[in-house]
Amino acid sequence: MSCGSPLGELFYLADSLLDRGSYNGWRVANDATDTAPHTPPNGLGPQLYQMYGEGQISEEVFTALRTLADRGQLRPADLAVHRARAQTRSPGHNDPVAANALRGIRSRLAQLAQARTASEKVLADLEFRLSDIDQRATAKEQAAREIVERDEESARQRLAEKAELGLSRDRLTAQAQALRADLIRLDDLRAQLEAKSVELEAIQARSRLNEEVLK
Repeated sequence: MSCGSPLGELFYLADSLLDRGSYNGWRVANDATDTAPHTPPNGLGPQLYQMYGEGQISEEVFTALRTLADRGQLRPADLAVHRARAQTRSPGHNDPVAANALRGIRSRLAQLAQARTASEKVLADLEFRLSDIDQRATAKEQAAREIVERDEESARQRLAEKAELGLSRDRLTAQAQALRADLIRLDDLRAQLEAKSVELEAIQARSRLNEEVLK
């Protein structure tokens, strides 16, 4: 989605990743190939994220409007009202544009940090289960070798059980790989948001300094 605002794009990408993650363990199963982000069905998503990324609306307003979008109830008039309000604000030290953008960044950084913590726990559990499966598969193969000469049928059964473990391992491996890929995307987004935060803070500092000089 192109919304015409670099920061809006970052917010959109972060929200898309967080939506797929679902916090409660960073949902991986059945989502490994689901990379389609959420977009309001009426096509107002790019405009909403553009306004948010440009600081025209606050975190609270964005959340309320996105809730309407999720329900398919967001109207062009809803955006027009807040766009008009943003245009009537006078620039200066109390201009909320940069403040709104910074609040949005800090909110996403906090959510990404929570998601990373949850995902690390899930990844650790996946790796433990993979290790356990490997040990069980090795034991099944060893057991089959030990009994094959005296009980070929039982040996086949052990090998069939090993094959079933192999299928489980393949599924868990795919999930672990998808999770690691999501973590890379998460860290990239976090780095970009942190850089944008520093940039906006510098702009605010220069604005305050200029106001002091002009007094």
